[in-house]
Amino acid sequence: MTPLTLRPEQARIVAYRGGKLAVNAVPGSGKTFTLAALAVELIANTLPPESEVLVVTFTNSAVDNIRKRIRERLKSRGLPDVGYRVLTLHSLANTILRERPDLAGLSDDYRLDDELSGERTIQDAVSWVMNVERGYWESFLPSSLSARQREEALEHWRDATRDLGEEVVRLAKNLRLRSDKLAALLRAHSGISPFLELGAKIYQRYEQVLQAAGRVDFDDLVWGAVRALDNDDAFRERLGKRWLFILEDEAQDSTPLQEEILARLAKDHGNWVRVGDANQAIMTTFTTANVRFFRDFCERPDVTALPLSVSGRSAQPIIDLANALVEWATQHHPEPIVRKQALSAHALIRPAPPGDAQQNPAPETHPIVACAFGTQEEEVKHVARSAANYVLKHPDRTCAVLAPTNAYGLKVVAELAAIQSSCQRPIYQDQLRNAQPVRDVARVLGAVVRFCAAPARQNALADLLREVALRVPALMPFAEDKALLAVLRSVSIEQWLFPSPNASLTLPPNVVLSQAQAHALRHLTSLAARWLRASLLPVDQLILTAAQDLLQRENEFAIAHSIAISLRRYVVNAPAAQLADAAMLLHDIAANQRRYLSNTLIEAGFEPIPGQVTVTTMHKAKGLEWDRVYLVGTDELEFPHDPEGRFRGQLWYLNGHDPRAEARKVLEHLHAGLPIGDPRVLIREAYLEYIAERLRLLYVGITRARRALRFSFARERNGQPNQLALALRALNIPLQACH
Repeated sequence: MTPLTLRPEQARIVAYRGGKLAVNAVPGSGKTFTLAALAVELIANTLPPESEVLVVTFTNSAVDNIRKRIRERLKSRGLPDVGYRVLTLHSLANTILRERPDLAGLSDDYRLDDELSGERTIQDAVSWVMNVERGYWESFLPSSLSARQREEALEHWRDATRDLGEEVVRLAKNLRLRSDKLAALLRAHSGISPFLELGAKIYQRYEQVLQAAGRVDFDDLVWGAVRALDNDDAFRERLGKRWLFILEDEAQDSTPLQEEILARLAKDHGNWVRVGDANQAIMTTFTTANVRFFRDFCERPDVTALPLSVSGRSAQPIIDLANALVEWATQHHPEPIVRKQALSAHALIRPAPPGDAQQNPAPETHPIVACAFGTQEEEVKHVARSAANYVLKHPDRTCAVLAPTNAYGLKVVAELAAIQSSCQRPIYQDQLRNAQPVRDVARVLGAVVRFCAAPARQNALADLLREVALRVPALMPFAEDKALLAVLRSVSIEQWLFPSPNASLTLPPNVVLSQAQAHALRHLTSLAARWLRASLLPVDQLILTAAQDLLQRENEFAIAHSIAISLRRYVVNAPAAQLADAAMLLHDIAANQRRYLSNTLIEAGFEPIPGQVTVTTMHKAKGLEWDRVYLVGTDELEFPHDPEGRFRGQLWYLNGHDPRAEARKVLEHLHAGLPIGDPRVLIREAYLEYIAERLRLLYVGITRARRALRFSFARERNGQPNQLALALRALNIPLQACH
């Protein structure tokens, strides 16, 4: 391995040897590289033999990435691969609870709900409340609606109720409120918020379902770990000595429970390094993360704050634009609260100096342009055509269309699909709901599970060949081999998969196979027999067996491992589930009908492909970069500035109420003992927080670009006039009228 070359800022961080340290890392500044280098230095120079460096990060892919970097750096220095542990927060909590579940009031055999099983649990709780208290549930809808309006409103209210339930459950657990405590709080403040009361009913049922089955969800897991640490100080001290240094990645996305568990582990030694970028805190919409935890930590008197401000990712005009957005948001935004909450003026990006290993790329001739279109249809047609032309002209460069929502992105995908039909090679990738690596792995593993669920089904072997052939070199030439497929459709599966000793395989009449075809047939049937035998084991063993035979890339193995764990939990939590149910889950993931591992593309190990347009959302693009980036829908609806304006979540059939926002703010105020007052004041507070987060999302979108940025919007949306977002108007981006 090449010698470690550190920038001066990185060297100061790697020289850390103890205490509380906050690292403000701008996009592209090499925070993962620096974090891994620091871990190795601590292991080599400071760590006593009985202790470890604990690295806590956000996703499984980040765990794999950091672990790999540490392992390689230790090897290059001739050091053994010991002295560190890299975990997600949930893995850390599970590690703690597996040692002493009794301290959290859990049984030794507690079961964990994850993404697949947890989705079903919350839906069951919502459905129960809707059915048992149907009159109450429907009472939220005004009686003045017409029959057609009422039917439409009921369908939308169903989805909104689920969102409301998820919000209340998630927040209550992070505030460490059991459902009975929340119910008592609401009884003491009767009538304060009907939306919070409805969410509390869902929470109560959700908790009952989990407790009856001896299950916990991810929030319970972390909450339980906090309880375990609080209930036995000797246990906490022992873990603190084990993990003598705590390095926290993506600290800007810290949740209340995450901060509590790490603070307890670091209580005695105080060695806690938090690395993050407050300007990229965009997960509040999906989690209970709040950027104020990291910001408050940075301002503490006992904390040393160091910057990682140098970035070689983007061309100078794009760096200047990102910094200008920070300056405008902190100094000139019309709302004083947003000036404080949105972005941090302490985290401006500096370009790499001459001689740096990662020099900033040269910008395109017109690096930053905004286009105004009459309608959204005109916008997506133009953007799709422009992006397609770019990758056809520059097959060595990367390009992305980043949308504010999946629905917006799907319109772009539809246009690119139409263009694709006249191209000689693939020109785009739909990375909206699920990342392509996740869909690819789910598709091939789903084919194996589907075969094992019904191996005697007509065409079962033929379908299996089609699905797995491109993953197996010996089968690749035969994916659509008509003669071989005809044989597979007509044979007795027992004869071919489990032949008697010395028995000869009988082909159908008038069928003759070449030596290569016969070899392929034997190879396929050998794999199929192996998978059928594995199907007698728990489903995760079947998944891991098939993954070993079919996957090559490291990120694909990580996805398969995650799927295996999820399916095992799904089957354990739903005892009546069969292999066919598992196959259907995988089919839904592959077909983008069920979300899985999709908060960010980088979580799935996605890497942009030169010569192809990546279509995804701005949220999922975090951590990645492309030469040219199109940011579509950059208007006042998606990036509002006025808390009295239009917002997503406002429901027309509830007179513009936003149930999630109202329930969240009322619960926060109740828990903190703050007066509630006029609910409209709380909603305004929620919308100001949303405005601040959307500015951070815009910052993330801008900093994905290396050479060029293209903003676009439609002057009319949903029958109403529309404008370019105020932030972009204030930055004087050249605006073109496009058709």
